[in-house]
Amino acid sequence: MFDVYGAIVVWDEQLLTIPIDEAESDPLVGMSLMEGYRLTLEAIEGGVVKLEKL
Repeated sequence: MFDVYGAIVVWDEQLLTIPIDEAESDPLVGMSLMEGYRLTLEAIEGGVVKLEKL
């Protein structure tokens, strides 16, 4: 069991209310938030991460 909070974020120049799940881990961006975007990453230390609207 864990707590869930609500947050308002600016995403693609719009305000969105999203759920935030409390967890004892590194932060993650939800896949549903990235729908309609291309995620590219270089899986090396110091690699580039790009998020582009499709």
